[in-house]
Amino acid sequence: MLNSVIAGLSSGGGYALLGLCVVLTYRLVAVVNFAMAAVGAMGAFTMVSLTDDGLNVWPALLLGVAVSAALSGILGAVLIRWFGEHNERTKAAVTVAVYVAVMAVGLRLFGATSTGARRFPAPFDGALFRIGDVVVSQAVLVSIAFAVVITVGVELMLRKTLVGLRLQALSERPGTAQVVGISAPRLATAVWVAIGALTALVIILVAPRLGGDFSTLGKLIVTALAVAMVGGFRNLPLTLAGGLLLGCLEGMSAAMESVREYRGVVPFLVILVLLWWRSRHEVWDTAHSR
Repeated sequence: MLNSVIAGLSSGGGYALLGLCVVLTYRLVAVVNFAMAAVGAMGAFTMVSLTDDGLNVWPALLLGVAVSAALSGILGAVLIRWFGEHNERTKAAVTVAVYVAVMAVGLRLFGATSTGARRFPAPFDGALFRIGDVVVSQAVLVSIAFAVVITVGVELMLRKTLVGLRLQALSERPGTAQVVGISAPRLATAVWVAIGALTALVIILVAPRLGGDFSTLGKLIVTALAVAMVGGFRNLPLTLAGGLLLGCLEGMSAAMESVREYRGVVPFLVILVLLWWRSRHEVWDTAHSR
């Protein structure tokens, strides 16, 4: 059981990173981006396709990240240009449409679940240390450390730097931000590009463990949304904790033979429980405010 939980922490670090990308997109540009994981998977598969053709892994990595960054930037530019005045539901619906399109193109280019599995580089698969019979891999430390660095770094940037203050102004009062001289379209597009690049890196990091096919990696958006809901789409530390918790729950379910085949349902259960809990509190608060 302990071995499964520790193995789940590796996945949990990846889940936390994806959840953080969802939260950052929502906090900084006020969009729930359903296409995020599919766009990141496009970059990841671009990289692995180039390495299969003989290109060195580092140039291939840069090109793959650039592809995701460009696709994400284009999506952001479209939302800013044609849907800037629409509400959040309309923008989310646009990203759902883009998700369907990117998944269709990705499956056509890279194959389906049974035919398109690729071997991704796994530089962090080695053992880091042992706790009795339990082996803790380097991937556990790397994924958790990456998630912590992103969480702390972004919080410090938003609170302590001029760029962070401008980003907060952009997300909370975009019209006012533009009036006082902040280039809202340019700054928002830069956020989309950065999130696209970061998502590609995360997908490449988690691909060796979570599956090497485009369909599985693109559908990680479900898990990312479940993790983001733990943090209420705003709280980065809670999102980090939610990702680690979800990874541990999946690890525990994998160790239980009776529920092993249903461990993919865990993100859906998390979403349902959180929706129920928050709706319950809303009803309670409304009743006491009367």
